[in-house]
Amino acid sequence: MLTREYVVRHVSGLWHVRCDGRLVSGQPTRMDALQVAEALAYVGALRGERARVLVGELDGSPVEFPTIEPRPKRA
Repeated sequence: MLTREYVVRHVSGLWHVRCDGRLVSGQPTRMDALQVAEALAYVGALRGERARVLVGELDGSPVEFPTIEPRPKRA
């Protein structure tokens, strides 16, 4: 199963949100960018997609949030 990757990173004074390498949003604060990334990941989960959110870098390694699993479809 494909896992979408949302990366939040500070670039030239703006917090970028990238999905699978594509820039999808630019926000003034890290919290705003994180909220955008989480919202996009949860919308994807409703469509049956798996996603993970990575934020910034700590000692060269990104901080990874738990994987967001697809929501079960209702009958």
